[in-house]
Amino acid sequence: MIDLADYILLGTITKTHGIKGQVVLLLHNLSYDNIIKMESVLIEIDGLPVPFFIEEVEEKAPNTLLLKFEDLRSEESAKELTSCRLFISKNMIRVDDKPGNIYQLSLLTGYTVVDKESGNIGKLMDILDIEMNPLLRILNKRREILIPFQPEFITGIDKKNNILYISAPSGLIKLF
Repeated sequence: MIDLADYILLGTITKTHGIKGQVVLLLHNLSYDNIIKMESVLIEIDGLPVPFFIEEVEEKAPNTLLLKFEDLRSEESAKELTSCRLFISKNMIRVDDKPGNIYQLSLLTGYTVVDKESGNIGKLMDILDIEMNPLLRILNKRREILIPFQPEFITGIDKKNNILYISAPSGLIKLF
């Protein structure tokens, strides 16, 4: 079985396009500019990730792509993918120095987290994707620290040294 740990949600297939098996993909929190290359993807069908190879990609709007998959030649076969979620390998996504969304930050797991006020507070272990309130889950030797993910709390990223710089609200880290 394919493990989705190395993949991130790219978007949802919203509808078919034309009669030759093309689909429209609505991107979630990423733009086409963030994608380094798209050769293959995983589409979640009935809860299981299924690999698909991409024949053509066209940017239709800033948050919408038109996709044509190999071996998908009809509107009827494409219609079966409507409402399915599409995942892409993490190494196919470009990470900016100033991340603008939760998915770019999820690529930084394992980075050392340095707070402006408290200094080194531990390692970024996960992004808890809680609807309307995503959290950075940071572990150090003694405790787990949860920081609300807000773009204004992220002050910088040092990709060379694997450091994520934050400025947590005053007193928040002391609560843990």
